Amino acid sequence: MVNIDDLHLSKNAARQELTLILLFGCLVLFVSSYFRLYEIIFSYVEFHELWQLGVLFILSLYFAVTFTFFSFRRWQEARTEINKRIELEKDILLAAHTADHANRAKSEFLANMSHEIRTPLNSIIGFSDLLMEEMYGNLNDKQTRFVSNISSSGKHLLELINQILDISKIESGQMKLNQEKFNISDTLEEIKTILYPLASKKRIKLTFVSNNELAEIIADKLKIKQIIFNLASNAIKFTPEGGRVDIATAMSDKVLTVMIADTGIGIRKSELETIFEPFEQAGQMCNKENQGTGLGLSIAKKFVELHKGRIWVQSQPGIGSTFIFKIPDEIFA
Repeated sequence: MVNIDDLHLSKNAARQELTLILLFGCLVLFVSSYFRLYEIIFSYVEFHELWQLGVLFILSLYFAVTFTFFSFRRWQEARTEINKRIELEKDILLAAHTADHANRAKSEFLANMSHEIRTPLNSIIGFSDLLMEEMYGNLNDKQTRFVSNISSSGKHLLELINQILDISKIESGQMKLNQEKFNISDTLEEIKTILYPLASKKRIKLTFVSNNELAEIIADKLKIKQIIFNLASNAIKFTPEGGRVDIATAMSDKVLTVMIADTGIGIRKSELETIFEPFEQAGQMCNKENQGTGLGLSIAKKFVELHKGRIWVQSQPGIGSTFIFKIPDEIFA
């Protein structure tokens, strides 16, 4: 890949070289004219009849003309090279501008399409849930199974659309923090009510550990909640039945630290660097049983970074994973 800074350096070097050649030529002409060297040399040769010296002078003049010719050729080549590099730089800048414009157009398209798709999709999910509750008549087993599939598939698609919308907003710079003052303990209680049913389905032991009093913080409550939920739901999803998921929170020096540890399938070392990339999933996670969008971890990382925090993972295949994130004190009251 061509570096624009290198192009500027190359152009500057060529210009400096041409300037030195021109100054050297001017210096030679000035010295020759000022001291009248040509007249002195020819007079000396004629008076002393040292014609060999005249030959040397002619040879020197020949070499000077030759040097001037090649300097001129070098100047032409350098000028051509500079023009080529200028055109290349323009092409690179145009390509970068086009790519940026295309990326913004993609994000706007995803945002608009996601909104248009979510409206009818919510209707499908709502009516399928009403049918499952048998508010308008009883369903046989086959009909119940079909309606359940419609509802679960619709919810899965809605989750994917919401996550794509979040990613597109983040990439386009439209995602903003809605900061408010709230107690992190209350948020954890809300997350508990959502996670316990997910864990109980797989007989996973879910524990919450925190220090005695978690202070109030100023942050985006919904995004903090989604970060913890994304990490914890992933831990439950990739932990076998009968496993364990621990969620620990602590406050120290006005820094919130959250740790989610599981006894799941783990992540290979070679995949730790890319696990937070959009649509990336570790090899062990890519199967029908553990299907997902591949966006949950990426969104969690983006939300942590929006809070000026950092997130990382420690994992061993077959033993489990531990995700940790910290929210720094800049956003605290």
